[in-house]
Amino acid sequence: MKPGDKDVIVAVGAGRMGRGIGHVFAYAGHPVTILDVKERSAADFARLAKEGREEIETNLRFLASQDVMTGHQVEAALNLIEFRPAADAKAVLSRATVIIEGVPETREAKQSAFALIGELAPADAVVASTTSSMLVTDLQVMISHPERFLNTHFLNPAYLIPLVEVSPGPATTEAAVEKITRLYEAVGKVPVRCAASPGYIVPRLQSLIMSEAARMVADGVATAADIDKAIMCGFGPRYATMGVLEFTDWGGVDILYWGGNNLAKALNSPRHAPPPLVEEMMKAGHKGMREGRGFYDYSKMDVEAFKREKLARFVGILRNTGQLPKPGV
Repeated sequence: MKPGDKDVIVAVGAGRMGRGIGHVFAYAGHPVTILDVKERSAADFARLAKEGREEIETNLRFLASQDVMTGHQVEAALNLIEFRPAADAKAVLSRATVIIEGVPETREAKQSAFALIGELAPADAVVASTTSSMLVTDLQVMISHPERFLNTHFLNPAYLIPLVEVSPGPATTEAAVEKITRLYEAVGKVPVRCAASPGYIVPRLQSLIMSEAARMVADGVATAADIDKAIMCGFGPRYATMGVLEFTDWGGVDILYWGGNNLAKALNSPRHAPPPLVEEMMKAGHKGMREGRGFYDYSKMDVEAFKREKLARFVGILRNTGQLPKPGV
């Protein structure tokens, strides 16, 4: 039995996110119920369920076309997904052990969903919101037994991107965090933990990058096409190989310190200046890999083996994306 097989998973909300959650669990071989919480006629629900199932099937068949799975596996996954109307909420939620909320990003929709979950679900069912715009500290007060509640932000498309940003609140128990983390890992996701902070990790970084790219177009620094080419052929492969802080350690924290401060001055942009933490690291001699300590501790690591592993991954990514130059000798 795979981890999480005993859990009864309910995705609350039958829109894009609920369907993505359904895909994720069914693809991994886990039964999942997608509960529509909006009151609608039987005919409207039937239409919604048909559209939802067709969307999931389209995505599964795309994966089959890429030789990720077989047609038989597509059918098997679809058979694990059940759509249920709002009228069945009591029957569905009363059995749930893990509830993943994906209703529209409005306070009213969240309050309504959490009120329903609080009324009908077991008190010990772990409840996770997939919100991308609200903090766990704002949502936790909406639900009974807040100790079992946390945010788990999926990145779209949810069925493809491995990352899930797990954000517990002040009342969330470690048991709830561990349970949802193990479950996500069991279905092939990569959970990372972050505090309740606007933008989580990826959206906060992404917002800066997207805005700066748009600013460079506006300033005439480069065309949109050349900026995107630079991202796809340089920035992207680099940071798919190693994390941004690993890369900082690789090149040297001092490069970030001097380069960031020079750029902040040249662009008159305080946001480009490194935070005080970087100056503290400089003073402490924690300048990165060559000194044995930066954002990571390399003192007990085989640094050369680490470098070879990262470079081999780099070669693999470039080869798989058709960007690895062929030798001319």
